[in-house]
Amino acid sequence: MSESGSRTTAEMEADLRRLDPGSQRFKVLSCARDFKASWLKLAEELTRVREQKAYEGWGYSSFEAYARRELRLRQDTAHKLTRSFVFLRDREPTALQHRAERELPSLDVVDLLSRARERTSVNDEALSEIQAEVFAPDANPTRHSVVKRLREYDPEAFRSQRKPPENDDAEGGDTVNTDADLKKCLVIGERLNELVSNHSQISNASKTGLETLLNELRALNGTELKEAQAS
Repeated sequence: MSESGSRTTAEMEADLRRLDPGSQRFKVLSCARDFKASWLKLAEELTRVREQKAYEGWGYSSFEAYARRELRLRQDTAHKLTRSFVFLRDREPTALQHRAERELPSLDVVDLLSRARERTSVNDEALSEIQAEVFAPDANPTRHSVVKRLREYDPEAFRSQRKPPENDDAEGGDTVNTDADLKKCLVIGERLNELVSNHSQISNASKTGLETLLNELRALNGTELKEAQAS
């Protein structure tokens, strides 16, 4: 384990010692510590926290702030986990019921399927066929193999978005905003929101305006962010 990884684990262990072992908060943080060995367990607990808004009772203004500051998870990783669990719960409940009997596909594969309907033009019948193949008892799917199957129906499935060409002669001298710019704006905005959310001298109207902007940035970033790699 790297020095950075050891330090993070030590910090999480210290946090766990300060929490009630029987509490939901302790349970989720311990799942985060064991993330590499059990992504599904963490995904399930994170989804419950998000849907119940339990993080608000723990002093966090948003699910993303809680995941980043307490669990040391990037925002896109937290979204990837919850998105994948919801997909399993809603579209593959049988696989969840039998998870103790056979290993589920990797997080990368499940997340890929969870986004296939919005990120590809593959029809529902073909998606159902691919999904059945992925969750077959003797299957051993990889992200590469699933993308290859999707591209049999949609050659552009999950290809990187090309950045628009720079245009120095654009009317008014406006520059072209890239996905990286939007992501940077969101990161800065989330940090600013953390700082001002509990500041009594800042008006509620300003806080609401900031939250509105953040929601717009989250929506713009939602389908464009690169896939996260679990830390």
